[in-house]
Amino acid sequence: MGTPLHPDRLNPSTTANCDVGLPQHINEPHDAAGDKYRLHLVDPPAIDNDENDRRGPPVTNSDAALHNPAPMVGKLALEIKRKRHTAGWSQPQLAGRIGYTPQYVSRAERGLGLPSLDLIRALDSALTADGQLFALWRKAKAEQAAQHGAQVAVSAVDQAVTGIATGSKPDEYESVEIRTPPGRFFAGSTTPALVIPAHLDRGRVVATPAKGIIDPTVLRRPQRKLVVATVTGEEGNRFYGLDRRRAHARLTAANDDAPLLIPQAYAVDEFTLALLWAVTNLDDALLDDDAELTNATQRVTSLDLQPRSTAGLELAGDLSAVSQMWLGSDFCARHILRHTGELAEIPAFWTREQRGEEASTWLLFAHKYQYLQRTAALFNSTSAFSTRSFCIPPETVPTSWRPERMLMLLAAALMESWGIYVTVCTDPEYTATQGFLLDPGRRAIVATWIHSDSLWQVDITDHRPTLTEFGDTASWARTHTILSGPTPNERLHQLADYLQLDWSWLVRRCSGLADYGIAGFIQPRSRLLSLAGLDRACRFVADLGRIDR
Repeated sequence: MGTPLHPDRLNPSTTANCDVGLPQHINEPHDAAGDKYRLHLVDPPAIDNDENDRRGPPVTNSDAALHNPAPMVGKLALEIKRKRHTAGWSQPQLAGRIGYTPQYVSRAERGLGLPSLDLIRALDSALTADGQLFALWRKAKAEQAAQHGAQVAVSAVDQAVTGIATGSKPDEYESVEIRTPPGRFFAGSTTPALVIPAHLDRGRVVATPAKGIIDPTVLRRPQRKLVVATVTGEEGNRFYGLDRRRAHARLTAANDDAPLLIPQAYAVDEFTLALLWAVTNLDDALLDDDAELTNATQRVTSLDLQPRSTAGLELAGDLSAVSQMWLGSDFCARHILRHTGELAEIPAFWTREQRGEEASTWLLFAHKYQYLQRTAALFNSTSAFSTRSFCIPPETVPTSWRPERMLMLLAAALMESWGIYVTVCTDPEYTATQGFLLDPGRRAIVATWIHSDSLWQVDITDHRPTLTEFGDTASWARTHTILSGPTPNERLHQLADYLQLDWSWLVRRCSGLADYGIAGFIQPRSRLLSLAGLDRACRFVADLGRIDR
């Protein structure tokens, strides 16, 4: 006898194509003409009633895969249908056994959206799939997340011109916003943008006459704002951003009829969106928590001299996730620097960042840049170098949107720029390893602040089993790294390939931003952030590209 039907399962049309996890702003219309990013509800498909032929016709790739652009959703659909036919059940019979309506089974077999986790578990159990359907569902979910990331990038660029029409009055431009999506720690951000018409002139982006379009008082207001120049061409609009402060300085110093020039390096694309996403989300959180974060920092100074401490989340009070990251990272950096003089050999570093959101802290937290400077000076020499190992399992790649993966690569480039040999292993069993510096055979400095249920965990240990575990981890990462190249150029190229990024394109984008500086595009306002790491990483990647040429 089948499981009783649940009331919330009786109308599949109420959730059709509403993919969980898609940033909210993609569910909203972005232009009156086409609502190109709105998700529409659709009626459930007709039931594939094969009651008279329970085994049905041979399953072909055209049945489910063509209904969905995500290959893994299609594979999952085909496997569900294949196993149902093997069991000799019709769709209504299978639905009755799992407590769902036949429409749910039909949608799952047609590949019309990704089924819910509850439905997949019920199907996996009823069809005795031994976890096979669940495994396919996880892969399809990761693939879906990657596709959503691409939509977010396109949507964010598109929003720069929402509501803008040629000839609009200046005050109409102030309603324009560029929104970035939330992440695992980021809350999402909104950046006001003043969109102005421009044209290309011999490689220059020229907004003319700038002072006739831009109200100077708008640029004097103490807030983050971008001036976005829109160049209309045969292939559509292209956008170029300039930080409010830089635009104000140029217009103030120029004649009344002088144009505003914006470097083409500041094109609004996935690379600059990565920078915007990281800078604005870190900046907003740290500014909002500034006073409380100062108080929290003072509260924990009493723990500085202790060789071992664990700080519970209660110490953070109401701090945001980003501010908790800053507090833990800052304490761990101080802990490591206090004890590096006790190390007899160049240590092996193990770090826990797996995604660009976490790795952006290396690029933007001012204390982490200073930490890299000091440790590089201590441990790198002409005859030896330190190593820093990451664990980036394969499933983290498709579940990160492409701009986020660019931040991960830039963090590795920053470390390589200081002479730190970066290794990356992909085995997920190492993701639970604490952050450490290992002085082989003698002692380890433990410092964990990310992927933890506390603000930080720090220690100094000579416990032999712990040293053995850390030694095995460091050895595995070194011998099984996916970055086997002998030079930084080859290693970063290999990392770009693993992260599914176009290395040549990244080199070109880094070159342009290295020449003009990131501050011209976006500047943090928090005293706790610095662009030094981002600028250095871009210069390093650009220089590697010049060596190639």
